[in-house]
Amino acid sequence: MSAPPAGTRVLVTGAGGFIASHLIPRLLDGGCVVLAQEPERFAARLAACAGRVQRLDGAWGEPSTEQQAAGFGPQVVFNLAGYTDQSHSRENDRRQFDDHLGIALSVVRASFGPGLQRLVHASTNEEYGNNPVRHREDMREMPISAYSAAKAAVTHYLQMLARSEGLPVVLVRPFLVYGPGQGRGLVHAVGQRALRNEAFDTTEGRQTRDFTYVDDVVEGLLDAATVPGIEGQIFNLGTGVETEVREAVTLITRLAGGRPHFGGLPTRPGEMMRSVADPQKSRESLGWRARVSLEDGLRRTLEALRP
Repeated sequence: MSAPPAGTRVLVTGAGGFIASHLIPRLLDGGCVVLAQEPERFAARLAACAGRVQRLDGAWGEPSTEQQAAGFGPQVVFNLAGYTDQSHSRENDRRQFDDHLGIALSVVRASFGPGLQRLVHASTNEEYGNNPVRHREDMREMPISAYSAAKAAVTHYLQMLARSEGLPVVLVRPFLVYGPGQGRGLVHAVGQRALRNEAFDTTEGRQTRDFTYVDDVVEGLLDAATVPGIEGQIFNLGTGVETEVREAVTLITRLAGGRPHFGGLPTRPGEMMRSVADPQKSRESLGWRARVSLEDGLRRTLEALRP
C-alpha cells in the first residue's frame, strides 16, 4: 500500500465520478494538493472534503482549461474522465471517441513536461471483450462496444507516447467496480430493490463478472502512481474470482431482501458472457491484491444504501 507523498500536486480528472469520490479523500488525507474538475459534484458525495480541493474550470480541449492545469504543475495525474455508454447502440459512437480520445490528448498537452512523475490512466476490462478467461494484460484487445473501442484507442495512444517520448504513463484496467456511493450499475440497482423488498425481473444471470470493491481499486490506483519502473505498462485491478451475476444477485437478496425473477429480462445482444481478471502481474509488479470479499463488500454497500 502506497500513495504519493504529502505535498505532491495531483490532478484528478473525472472528479465528480464514483471512483474519484473514494480516491480524492485518500489523497487529501495523505497531504496531497488536489486540483479537480467538478468539485461541487465531488463535494455533494463527500461534503467533509468541501473546500479542500482546488477547482479546475472549463472542459478538456479548451485552451484555458489546459493552461490552468499546466500552471498548477501536476506531478501526478489520475485520468478517470470520460463518457460511459456500454450499450451497443450506434447513436453515441462519435461521442465516445471524441470524448475519450479528446480528453486524453488534452490531459497530455496540459501535464506532460519535466515535472510530471506519473500519469495513471483508468481504462476498462471491457477492452478484453470475449477473449478467453482469465484476462491477461498481454492479450490483444477485442472491444465489444464503441466505449471499449475508444478506451482501447486511448490505451494504444498513451503507450505510443510512452515508447516514443517517455510519457510516464501507467494504465490500469479495473474490473466490475462497486461500493458505496456508486449511484448506478448492477449492485446499486439490485441493492435498492432488495432493500425495498421488491420483486424484480433480471436476466438469467449466467454472465460472469469479477466484482472488485472500490477501496481495493483505489489502492491499486495509488500503487500504480508510485511503484517505480512500470511506465508504459497495463495492470489488471480485479480479484481473480469469477462470479455468476445470478450468484451475486442471490447474495444481495439474502443479505437485504427482494425477490428476483431470473429470466424475466433478456440478455443484452453482444454482452460479454465471461469476465475475470488474471491478477498475477499486479501482485508481482505492484504488490497489489484485492482484499475485500464479495460478501463483505456487498454488506458495506448495502449498509450505505439503507435510508
